[in-house]
Amino acid sequence: MSLSVSEPVASLNGELIPFSEAKLPIYDLGVMQGATVTERLRTVAHRPYLVAEHLARLRNSLFATGIHMPLDSGPLEDVIAEVARLNCALIGPHDDLAVVIFVTAGQSLTDSNGLVDRSRGTVCVYTAPLPLAHWQPWYEHGLALVVPGIEQIPASSIPPQIKHRSRMNWFLADRVARQVDPHAMALLCDQNGFVTESSSGNLFVVRQNRLQTPRAETTLPGIAQAHVIELATHQGWQVERCDLTIEDVADADEVFMTSSTYCLVPVRSINGQSIGKALPGHVTKMLLDCWSAELGFSLSAQAARAGHDEPEA
Repeated sequence: MSLSVSEPVASLNGELIPFSEAKLPIYDLGVMQGATVTERLRTVAHRPYLVAEHLARLRNSLFATGIHMPLDSGPLEDVIAEVARLNCALIGPHDDLAVVIFVTAGQSLTDSNGLVDRSRGTVCVYTAPLPLAHWQPWYEHGLALVVPGIEQIPASSIPPQIKHRSRMNWFLADRVARQVDPHAMALLCDQNGFVTESSSGNLFVVRQNRLQTPRAETTLPGIAQAHVIELATHQGWQVERCDLTIEDVADADEVFMTSSTYCLVPVRSINGQSIGKALPGHVTKMLLDCWSAELGFSLSAQAARAGHDEPEA
């Protein structure tokens, strides 16, 4: 098939097609039940970043759910690289893309979902421009967190180690958060009242000269979270995995969120209560600077100049 150079492409079950033609059957369980595992990574200077780590987590999600990767989907490393290469030609030289991979559980053979053709799951890789301009205020002024009444799904129902697309709880939680503050993000608590994570990232707090993040048993193992722990360790900080209350977050010296797309942003408030005395805090800035130095550009500066670049000829 001849692909247009003016439209992004997607890989659907191993075939490169125009993004506008990427569709799922309505009886795919990804549509009917949200029975889908997924990963979202980013490009850095137009190259896919931390691919091996994301694919390792995808394999863990597939194993935990019993979802099978169709045999004709092709090596995902190669598919990701090719989709990113083609689509990065359509963006500015200093812009970057999110790269999304998802695998569905199969296709329902009856309306009751009792019979499933698990060999016909859907594998898709596609991209979207990173919303850098949307994140720029987060880097400069910090992110507002709101704790809604909606709780984290219990691990006994869906283990948090599975990255999946059954997202109704997050849709509702972020909806509540935005009713409080149109620019806020929801931070959920577990059934014991301890904070866990947001819909897009992992939480870190700095308090009493300690760097802390919620226990691994209660949150998705973040790729960016693991990278920040590595960066912090190299700077002489030990990261403590522990239970944290809303009050612990509110009283912290610094708070920041990590994500595979925006990497690291400071948090300015929780439930309307300001956090810390400076933004970003000393530790937050140190880690953001370390990560930016590793990437070869400033994350906050990239966000600040978003939208001012023209695509390469």
